[in-house]
Amino acid sequence: MEAKTPLFSMLLMTSTLLVVAASNYMFAWMMMELNMLTFTPLMCSKKSSSAIETSIKYLIPQSFASSLFILAISMTTFLPNHNMLTTTALLMKLGSAPFHTWFPTVMMSINLVAGFILMTWQKIIPLTLMSIPQLSHTPLILVSAAVTALWGSIAGLNQTNTTLMLAFSSVAHLAWMISATLFSVSVTLLYFTLYTLTLLTIFNLMNTQNLMSHKMFMHTMLNPNHLMIFVLNFLSLAGMPPFAMFSGKLVIVYLMKNMMTTLVIMLISAAISLYFYMVITFTSFLNSMNSLSLLNKMLHFSAINIMTLVLQLSALPLTLYLTIE
Repeated sequence: MEAKTPLFSMLLMTSTLLVVAASNYMFAWMMMELNMLTFTPLMCSKKSSSAIETSIKYLIPQSFASSLFILAISMTTFLPNHNMLTTTALLMKLGSAPFHTWFPTVMMSINLVAGFILMTWQKIIPLTLMSIPQLSHTPLILVSAAVTALWGSIAGLNQTNTTLMLAFSSVAHLAWMISATLFSVSVTLLYFTLYTLTLLTIFNLMNTQNLMSHKMFMHTMLNPNHLMIFVLNFLSLAGMPPFAMFSGKLVIVYLMKNMMTTLVIMLISAAISLYFYMVITFTSFLNSMNSLSLLNKMLHFSAINIMTLVLQLSALPLTLYLTIE
């Protein structure tokens, strides 16, 4: 399995890029299937019954969604509302509510690398196809966005496992991504890129420091650089101004100004999810800030802290430009 991992990774990237460049629905479906089949072995880093069970939990909803998608595009001339079926299939592949139950279960059972891929790269194909007007059903997307945002924020409140909390956070952010597909590919790409870069930093820190639960944050003393990086990126993930994720949400809020019902629900959900972001941020911050000397060290910004801060704030000019446009 280890020797074949680069091959699967290459096929995973190639299939995704081919879908982005595809102009034929059938070819896009074939590449979507290849993408699903190449990701499955990456989930099974160890040969065990639990790994096989996790793969099955992933494959069943994905296969059903793929079957629904090919059925819909094959009956375009016979079904006037075929875009409702394609949207349903793509929402199921994304793990959007109400087709979300498989996502947190799978996230709990896979390693951090596979989890990061599932939360980021594996969203590219469904989001790309959903941005095609002929394949999207606007009312269904708006309803799903509202329910997804609400469920993701509420479900993450009582979580003590960091990976599971980030999984529910991913569901909440997914609501903003699928809403962005209704307006512009560039806005969807902006939000997705900001989310991916922020999540990459957090997952890298979790992997190096082995921070898998809130209790570990309470008992782990992070060095000043790691603490600053962690706090900045979690504040960004929470959507706090003036960080990067706030910039992405600001654009989408502006574009959704005529969809007040869905927008209000999403904003309320963002406020709810802010709570569990603050809990884990302040838990880590207060635990590590047990001495004034550490506070003084944090105030002397290192190069990596400056780079992180610049990355988080660099989205503001682009956001203002897109908003004005």
